[in-house]
Amino acid sequence: MGSETKEKEIEGIDRRHFLMAGAAGAAGIAATGLGVNAASAKTIVPGEVLHTNATKGGKRVAILNDALMQIGPPLAPKLAEKGHNLVIAQPGKGLVKACEGHGVKVIVVRGIEQEGPQDESQPGSTQKLVDAAMKHFGGFDSAYIRTAIHTPGDVLKTTPEKFTEVYESNFLAVVHALQSLMPPLMDAGAGQILVLTSATGSQPFIDMAAYSAMRAAANMLIRCAAMTAAPKGVCINAFGTNFINYPDAVKTLGGPDKMEAVSRNIPLGRYGEPAECAHTAATLLDGRNMFATGMFIPMAGGYNTKADAQGSLAE
Repeated sequence: MGSETKEKEIEGIDRRHFLMAGAAGAAGIAATGLGVNAASAKTIVPGEVLHTNATKGGKRVAILNDALMQIGPPLAPKLAEKGHNLVIAQPGKGLVKACEGHGVKVIVVRGIEQEGPQDESQPGSTQKLVDAAMKHFGGFDSAYIRTAIHTPGDVLKTTPEKFTEVYESNFLAVVHALQSLMPPLMDAGAGQILVLTSATGSQPFIDMAAYSAMRAAANMLIRCAAMTAAPKGVCINAFGTNFINYPDAVKTLGGPDKMEAVSRNIPLGRYGEPAECAHTAATLLDGRNMFATGMFIPMAGGYNTKADAQGSLAE
């Protein structure tokens, strides 16, 4: 076999077959001398003392663009309890004090709203958080990003203007966030990103068609981003909720009676709690997950496993 032919075969394996290879396939790839072990040696294995990209303060640093709604409020103190300094936006009452009680430093970035004219989906909002982390800590290690705008309507009832709005807030905003977060983490050689999308991104939600479609697109974008970042030791995952007992859920769903009726159709028979979601999210952000990447994890009480799940209610 000529060297040119050998080179083309190796290139073909590298681009097409590696991700499809099973145990036997992986052994065959190793036999070609592609240097799988050499690639692995470039990434960081978690140890007793966790690696940090920060150059000031000696602690790991986590960015949260949502410290006010959904799982941000329970997630921030959980990461603080694990010893993370925090860079956050618009914290709820008492949150900063609660986090600082764990002996960490909390930087609050102004001018980013969870919902409003300057919401977290606006271009440049994530970059503000990155810049603050670099200024105060010299780097960051993980980031939790939430973007959201809920627009009801099936595909026939949603206007082109509404589709554009949902695209900008639920898909393009994720692009902006990843483009701000990935380069510094990849340059540092380690890090974790978790983007909150929605369980409706993997299971049709017919009367929120635009929202469900854009969440599905974001989930795929995150998987693609994970493959870009993996060789540099950065893990990126998507996390999707539905049927969670968020503070505004009762109002959104039409009152306790409506929530009770819906809960009978959730396989686990109840709504989930934000703290449950925060517990799972923290395990993907605390520095010990440096191998699981490119995943979408639904937190929906079994909704994503139901063959008849079509959806008729907002999150």
